[in-house]
Amino acid sequence: MSGVRGMTAAGAEPDQEAIMADLPNPHDTFFRALLSDPDRAHDFLRDHLPNSVAGRLTNDPPEIIEGSFVDEALAGSQSDLLLKFRLASGGSAFAYLLAEHKSTPDPGLPLQLASYMVRIWKRHAGPSGEKLRALPPIVPVVVYHGEANWTVAGGLSEMIAADDPELAILPGARYILRNLRTINTDALSRNVHLRAGFVAMRKEPPPFVMAEIAKSLPEGSDLRRQALEYVVRVYDLDLDELRTILRSAGDNGMEAVVGTIADTLIEQGEERGLTRGLKQGLDQGRAEGKAEGKAEGKAETLLRLASMRFGDVPAARADEVHAADAATLDRWFDALLDADSLDAVFDPPRPH
Repeated sequence: MSGVRGMTAAGAEPDQEAIMADLPNPHDTFFRALLSDPDRAHDFLRDHLPNSVAGRLTNDPPEIIEGSFVDEALAGSQSDLLLKFRLASGGSAFAYLLAEHKSTPDPGLPLQLASYMVRIWKRHAGPSGEKLRALPPIVPVVVYHGEANWTVAGGLSEMIAADDPELAILPGARYILRNLRTINTDALSRNVHLRAGFVAMRKEPPPFVMAEIAKSLPEGSDLRRQALEYVVRVYDLDLDELRTILRSAGDNGMEAVVGTIADTLIEQGEERGLTRGLKQGLDQGRAEGKAEGKAEGKAETLLRLASMRFGDVPAARADEVHAADAATLDRWFDALLDADSLDAVFDPPRPH
């Protein structure tokens, strides 16, 4: 597990793994925070289930079923969420979301997934077994955000060594793989909150992640705080990098939130080596950056986002951006949202 470097006492070099060992798993915490909201879960299902399945959903948000079915030994690298959704034809079905957090995929996942689905059916049936002849369908969805390519078998049938298909009698249902790293950013979700969360989960460049959080997650919301805590705990950033990135996002409120997160981590982990270094550094950074950093940070963020949409920004235009005041930068930010060209950002048509 990574984290923010520079959070240790003077002269101390504690093992970050040991420091964070007793804290909740950040991947599990954030994955559940993203998708435990019924409306966001509903958008996820519509975005990521095959059309043949998504078209059968009603407009009702799914029910979030409490509990986890993951093996205890794998709880540090997997998260799960069970959703119960209603079908337009009547009745209901489950969607089982299994997030694989390892940087490289586990070849045993299809077998693990099958065992989790059996646990779901057993719990649904109850001790009497009266429901065993009417088990609800389960749509398994694997969410992966690791760095390595996905090379795991697509289902149990691909794992069975049987030349004769008649001998491969185990269930051959495939799971639905959603590899966040291979999905275009705009296609991650129609829900801007989910999209920003998934951008954070797949560890895009930190400046882009912070810009997405600032743009898409409402100030003061629980999800913004949870996303920032995820970045603090998972990304391998040192203190100076984090301060620079927060300034570049042009949102002073995020620095305050990260400072509060640092306080919380201190309370939970100070006895194991966490200190107030992060908090003190952020406080100092806020004081230093209020005057000179805000406009420059906005300029850098504007140029980065403009280059992502329209390619390299000419040097003369970049100089113009760096020389602009805060009000002009804000006007260009607003124009960037709807512009169809670089010129339309900086030279929008005048109203008639």
